[in-house]
Amino acid sequence: LAAGSAEGYANCCVALAKADVREQLKDITVPVLIVAGQQDPVTTVADAQFMQNQIPNSQLVEIDASHISNVEQPAVFNQKLKNFLQMNVCL
Repeated sequence: LAAGSAEGYANCCVALAKADVREQLKDITVPVLIVAGQQDPVTTVADAQFMQNQIPNSQLVEIDASHISNVEQPAVFNQKLKNFLQMNVCL
């Protein structure tokens, strides 16, 4: 994040704020791991639960983190991801 431009990040935020892809969630056909930060004020656990209910073959895990859980809790995040990949990709 630090290497990117502030303007680029701000433009990305604007695009994401305007995008509404909720109707397309049901069309995802691959296994999906949804990682929710329990302390995330932006993309809440309720948002993650909504996605899980819409995406077939999805799994939800919660991590005691905020918005960037892979940075805040890397060991937990990596273990959850590794477990998901082992179950779904046969590593």
